[in-house]
Amino acid sequence: MAMEVDTTHVNALMPSTSSTNTGYEGGKIISEDATFTDALNDAKDKLNRASGVKTMTAEELEERNKQIRDASTELEAILIKMVLDAAQKTIPKDELFGDDNAMDIWRDMYNEKMADQMAAAGGFGLADFIYDQLTRNGR
Repeated sequence: MAMEVDTTHVNALMPSTSSTNTGYEGGKIISEDATFTDALNDAKDKLNRASGVKTMTAEELEERNKQIRDASTELEAILIKMVLDAAQKTIPKDELFGDDNAMDIWRDMYNEKMADQMAAAGGFGLADFIYDQLTRNGR
């Protein structure tokens, strides 16, 4: 994919090298014009060599950041659930409700839902930290 650079507008802005601009000033203008054209051609060549690099559109960047935010929140929810499960193990079994498999399943589901709610509400701030680290872009 070759990119054509139109320099007519740039050339129109450059002072002309008419007979009144001969000598030192005319040579300086021609030299500056040649330097600018060389720099423009170098930039065009670099762009053409880097054509395999795809930059993200604003929508793609926004979608990527949303996915990173969701993944960060999910990771924090998993860690919060681990903390809740560990805390649950320190509580003695209650003889009033019995000690059966159904109660263990209910407690696990309850801890999972609590962890999701806590992470969505900000949790420990771990999701924000993870998100910031993953979206720093080399800062």
